[in-house]
Amino acid sequence: MTADSLFAAQFASLARFVSSAPVRGEILFGTLRSERSDFLRLNRARVRQAGTVERVTVGLRLLDGGRQARIVCTLGEREQVDAVLARALAELRAAAAQLPADPWACWQPVPGHSECIDDGDAPDPAAAIDAIVDAAGDDDLVGVYAGGPLVRALASSLGHRHYHQTVSSSFDFSVQAGGDRAVKDTWFAGRWDAASLQAAIRSARERARILQRPPRRLAPGDYRVLLAPQALAELVGLLGWGGFSERAWRSGQSPLARAARGEARFAADFTLVEDADAFGVPRFQDDGFERPARIGLIEAGRAAQRLVSPRSAREFGAEGNGADEDERPLAACVVPGRLPAAQALAALGTGVSVANLWYLNYSDREACRATGMTRFATLWVEDGQPLAPVEPMRFDDSLYRVLGEQLLALTDLAEAIPTTDTWNGREPGGIRAPAALVGALRFTL
Repeated sequence: MTADSLFAAQFASLARFVSSAPVRGEILFGTLRSERSDFLRLNRARVRQAGTVERVTVGLRLLDGGRQARIVCTLGEREQVDAVLARALAELRAAAAQLPADPWACWQPVPGHSECIDDGDAPDPAAAIDAIVDAAGDDDLVGVYAGGPLVRALASSLGHRHYHQTVSSSFDFSVQAGGDRAVKDTWFAGRWDAASLQAAIRSARERARILQRPPRRLAPGDYRVLLAPQALAELVGLLGWGGFSERAWRSGQSPLARAARGEARFAADFTLVEDADAFGVPRFQDDGFERPARIGLIEAGRAAQRLVSPRSAREFGAEGNGADEDERPLAACVVPGRLPAAQALAALGTGVSVANLWYLNYSDREACRATGMTRFATLWVEDGQPLAPVEPMRFDDSLYRVLGEQLLALTDLAEAIPTTDTWNGREPGGIRAPAALVGALRFTL
């Protein structure tokens, strides 16, 4: 049985179960998370571990008289879906009987239907190996490749039927340059493209040559900076920690509270949208609510919409937009600017080129002030030419300043940086960002 037919059969079994199992006014939602993933782990540009993971989890949510309970089960290779779900439902009923009513329990009572099957592809693992090893040459390349189909699906006893299947490949890697120095990059594609993967690896190898030069130590202070797409994506990810959450705003914990009140703003060239189609994010969530294709989070520097989960919508009387419970962006995309990417270093002139940021956190949440460390290929640049690596430094600055009054330009090309965490399986989503030219970033150590 092919992966596609297996996923479809699993969803059909789940849909039949949730339709027939409820009794006495119960409402039952079921979710399916499936993947067939090829993984390759490389060290010194050689494959050290290779394998394929087929993983299926089903989740049930029982609603009964205002009480609710949830359970998630992992299906084994020979387990029958109906038998696993029957046992899980019995546990849910026993648990729900002991629980008080949840005043904010919510679900979409009007059933929706959708089907999205991506026509992308992932390579045979042997083809990925050949492309990576050939491009890496004799350099010490370390990385993890992952590729294959992902399925997210939802069915309910009310009649919801949503099925979403995507295919993608990613390679999270670094090229070591001796000691603790390396160039780190991430490649992502919905369609297999050996040429673009090899181009990314060769570009990283070229940048790694500069790291072999004696490093420079810079004194604390303000420096003109070029933030690479990965570095800007890290800052955007930090903004997602409550910055666009309705619940965080209502509870006084949003780092963008001043922007939401109109007391602060970003640069007029800075626009950020949640774009579900950019990374194959499903257009529905587990409560049956559907997501719009795009949500404007920051428009021309001003705070725009917030992400509102169904629970927050009910609790605060707000209009929901299908956000997940944590109300974080799943596919945040910075709109590119007008600076030609090939001219970014020339536009920097003299300053610091920052490839990656690390250990980010808020040093003053109310002021949207962030702190973190530079890492990997941070370079000192003079007259548009990289001269030497810079020893790791700590920055501490308000993002209203960095992406506001000090944001000079964004490049005209944006890179897709996918979510590469696999703690609970591969996940769709990521951040798309251009490089950012910043007039002054404050380094403190």
